[in-house]
Amino acid sequence: MHFKARIVTASLLATTVLGKTNLTGDVVDGIPVITALDLSDVPVNAITRYYFLAGVAQGTINYHVPVFVARGTNSSLHTGRRLSISSTVHGDEYNGVRVVQKVFGLLEKTVKGGEFNGTVIGIPTVNMNGIMHNQRNFFSSSENGFFTNMNRIFPGKDPDDPAEQADNPEGYAYRIWKNLWGNTTNVDVAVDLHELTTGSDGPMWVYSDYRLPYNSRLATLAQPDIIKIDPGEPGSIETTWVENSIPCITLELGPPVSWGHEYIQRGQDFIFRLLADLHMTPPSSSSSSDGEIIPDLSKTYIGTNRVDIPTTKAGWAQALVNVLDDVAKDQDLVCVYNSWGDLLETVRAPDDSRVLQVKTNPAVEQGSIVIVLVNNSTSG
Repeated sequence: MHFKARIVTASLLATTVLGKTNLTGDVVDGIPVITALDLSDVPVNAITRYYFLAGVAQGTINYHVPVFVARGTNSSLHTGRRLSISSTVHGDEYNGVRVVQKVFGLLEKTVKGGEFNGTVIGIPTVNMNGIMHNQRNFFSSSENGFFTNMNRIFPGKDPDDPAEQADNPEGYAYRIWKNLWGNTTNVDVAVDLHELTTGSDGPMWVYSDYRLPYNSRLATLAQPDIIKIDPGEPGSIETTWVENSIPCITLELGPPVSWGHEYIQRGQDFIFRLLADLHMTPPSSSSSSDGEIIPDLSKTYIGTNRVDIPTTKAGWAQALVNVLDDVAKDQDLVCVYNSWGDLLETVRAPDDSRVLQVKTNPAVEQGSIVIVLVNNSTSG
């Protein structure tokens, strides 16, 4: 792969950027800008920083996505694993940003010392547009503006193929998938970091599709509060990897629009357990005498059924239970009041469950999800 020094505008992007090894060698804040990633060209025994040109907004404003690449020895490109850690595909979910930053900072000594076996690609801020607008979705300005959930459009659409009629977020997702992740050639295990949506509270939990080998291992290595065994969401980063036979989980790290230090530490600890489990780093302190990582699931609830419960009334919602509470069938969970304080509705549990999410924004409209439960019931 060759780094070519060139900044491209929207009119050039479709014709010059999407070739297999086309890169721009432009430099932003001392960091080289790339448009494709060939791992064999990344310096060995080093952590390298790039800006990846994922797209161009109106007025030819470039979206530069920060990318870390930790590469071990020359031979480990073929003998070691290739891990992707991505975060903030939703622009209001920030704990994963700090997890990625801390992981690569702490890997520096191991990588430079020649003890690192494999490659890690870290993307702390996938959705630069959403972050800029301080909200979950990707905002497109055409036709007076509309919002796109980027975690429902992967692997995107080829902006170089007129038949696909890709819009800006679809092209953005495609470039990450095709040119950064190499359409799976640069990755064989993945973790996608998230938080709850704005206005909700929740714990650390995992979505994992157990139908793919190693996904159950990924989930347990995280040692989350809850594991939701899940078939996935079409178009999500997790499911796109799984559909391409790459093990991947979605790891949710608590409430949004904040840095929760407990969740950041737990996310960081998980990544290092994973690196050791993949034999990319030396065995960790949580390994047994034979080197196997033994996850502690003593506080983990494993469920197969998620129950989103809406209110049928508009008003003001007050939760009567807390995140991770165990609740019984028919137990009162949420009261909804009108502006005078008159009770309009009491939301109750349909089955024995554990509380996964609680709405923290009390102002609700009809149909708002006010509480989310997880259980193993077939009736939920």
